Amino acid sequence: MSAVVSVLCVVTGAFIVGLVVWDVVATTLTVGGTAGPLTNRSLAATWRALLRLHRRRAGWPRLLGTAGALLLGLTAVIWIVLFWAGWSLIFLGSGAVADADTAVPASLTDVVYFAGMTLSTLGVGDFVASTAGWRIASAVAGFSGLALMTLAITYLLSVTSAVVSRRAVATQLHALGDSAQGIVLGGWDGKGFEPAFVQQLVQLPGQLATVAEQHEAYPVLHYFRSRTASAAAPLAMARLYDALHLLEAGVAQPVRPPASAVQPVRRVVERYVGTAGVDRAKVHEADPPPAPAVDRLVAAGLPLAPETERQGAVGAVAGRRAGLRQLVEDAGWEWDG
Repeated sequence: MSAVVSVLCVVTGAFIVGLVVWDVVATTLTVGGTAGPLTNRSLAATWRALLRLHRRRAGWPRLLGTAGALLLGLTAVIWIVLFWAGWSLIFLGSGAVADADTAVPASLTDVVYFAGMTLSTLGVGDFVASTAGWRIASAVAGFSGLALMTLAITYLLSVTSAVVSRRAVATQLHALGDSAQGIVLGGWDGKGFEPAFVQQLVQLPGQLATVAEQHEAYPVLHYFRSRTASAAAPLAMARLYDALHLLEAGVAQPVRPPASAVQPVRRVVERYVGTAGVDRAKVHEADPPPAPAVDRLVAAGLPLAPETERQGAVGAVAGRRAGLRQLVEDAGWEWDG
């Protein structure tokens, strides 16, 4: 191997190793609302392809339901394969790996084997670095491989826990009602809103805030889609937000629940919209969803605010509702009003 090729291998390998380290740290340790560059691009492209396939093949209901786990596994595979490839290039370019017994320089496959065994800290000593400097480099590789494996496993477990937590909250929200009107009617006793219903609203911000912050910490959560609507977080959040809108501006002022019970929930849902991967450019270009229906409220005799007031309130939250609609549709669901 020529000197130029050797240097090129070492430089390329070091670049790949550095890129993987950056991606792993940005994805697992940085709470910034986005994954590292490798993870972000690969997962987003794969999800878009799966979403297009899901829409074309409506008979494949499980396609997106399994996508989250597959993409999470893909993240770990990308890290390991690229990290292994980077260190293999570094050791190949150095020419310092040799057979421990004969001191014969290692072949390409032997170098890849040596790099893999070193990164996994399972080396058996059949190949070694032939100089003191590269022996230190192999130790660094071993420590870095152990750190990467630890971060990857910890990240996988944390994301799995966050998925379970999010589905539990979504199930609880769906239990409040089958639609925005259903949620409002579930708390109406014919004369006012029941104290138990108001208490439920008071308790929601803490649980919803946890879901919002988990999306901030683990962007891969965007790609976990429940197989059933009753556990789908985007649908639950959209229904809840429209229900809160009806409670704040849809029903007549004298019967509205206290603002101190409704406003904190609304703010946390808006926080969720900001952390759950909304494309602001798409939201700006998209038409807002239709105004929340009130026909069931009218039929139940629930007093409503004047129509002009309701229309003005809908316009004021059009951007937020457009963001929720995008989250619903990007998860493979349809806006149900």
